[in-house]
Amino acid sequence: MTATTSPGPAGSTVERPTSVDEAVKVLRDSRGSVLFRGAGTKMSWAGRPENPDLVLETGGLDRLLDHNPADMTASAQAGMPLRALQDRLAEAGQWLALDPPTEPDGATLGGLLATGESGPRRLRYGALRDLVIGVTLVLSDGTLARAGGHVIKNVAGYDLTKLMYGSLGTLGLIAEVVLRLHPRPETSATVVVPASVQEATARSLDLLAAPLEPCAVDWVGDPRGGASSGRLAVRFEGTAAGVAAQTAALRGRLDGAAPEVLANTDEAALWREYAGAHRAEPGQSMAFAGTLPSRLTAVAAALADAADAAGVDVSLASHSALGLQTARFSGPPAQQAAALDRWRREVLALGGTVLLRERPAEIDAAAVDALGPAPSAVGLLRALKARLDPDGRCAPGRLAPWL
Repeated sequence: MTATTSPGPAGSTVERPTSVDEAVKVLRDSRGSVLFRGAGTKMSWAGRPENPDLVLETGGLDRLLDHNPADMTASAQAGMPLRALQDRLAEAGQWLALDPPTEPDGATLGGLLATGESGPRRLRYGALRDLVIGVTLVLSDGTLARAGGHVIKNVAGYDLTKLMYGSLGTLGLIAEVVLRLHPRPETSATVVVPASVQEATARSLDLLAAPLEPCAVDWVGDPRGGASSGRLAVRFEGTAAGVAAQTAALRGRLDGAAPEVLANTDEAALWREYAGAHRAEPGQSMAFAGTLPSRLTAVAAALADAADAAGVDVSLASHSALGLQTARFSGPPAQQAAALDRWRREVLALGGTVLLRERPAEIDAAAVDALGPAPSAVGLLRALKARLDPDGRCAPGRLAPWL
């Protein structure tokens, strides 16, 4: 097969290579700005990409290249949807331990690495950067770069995986990845208990100190509500005996609360609902905050205050044991912008960060900064950008004004 070429939006050319060699040729033989696109599930995250001269789609790079069940590794092209990979790995009783909310929408391996998206199971298994042990990149001039390998303990070369994680396509094309796999758990169960955000914070911190090993601890609810304004969900996976023992131990620590234990279809439905809480509906804005887990109550209070001051509705979904929060804003765009700005200032004062993800176009017109203040290492980031993409071809606008 050969790469296909077609006209794109606003005069852009769209290329769809089917091999790494074709991707190398496309970038080597082209000029001007380039935007890399997988399934397009997160193109609105961070800065809006400027109209590129070239759109390089990875949908043709969708093959599982190798799967070694004995070593529990696999290599795949970066345009392969995570859902398709999981189906293939399931035949051997294995999986890539990743559960991002955009998986049902066709999120690809390269897109997930480039955006740094993860899900609730990050608590136990880590983020995708912890599960990728090798990567193949194509730089903007067509140069091919590889790091890592097919062995989990392989440490050869510069750690390009960590560099590309969250880079939003600004440094080069992620073409292939080598992945560390895990056995599929025998069973799972989720303990659900009504909880205010204050109770969720305390229980999450207690779980972090407890001799238990949940794979996910999440709270979803109204940051302005009272005692029953949300639900805390704690998931355990493993052998049937191990899951039963851990759920029993957790129920004993809940201080008279009335927990519900979900399994099978009821459990799956709960986690689909929780995943939806990390997605925005049309007309809503969504922002993602990272803080210490102990700051959840303060983050929620700041969100409630910002919403009340601006006159908008808000909801909060938290990976509470990780300190990762998703806030959704509903209302007139100008008022959403005011609430977003105030909430970010409060989260920054708590030592956290806020990244703007989904939002209406009017939010950008209101000059809301999608990224927030530049990190102290911004000079290093710019030096890396200049080294890997000296002509500034890759994804202009995605990390502006940092890069």
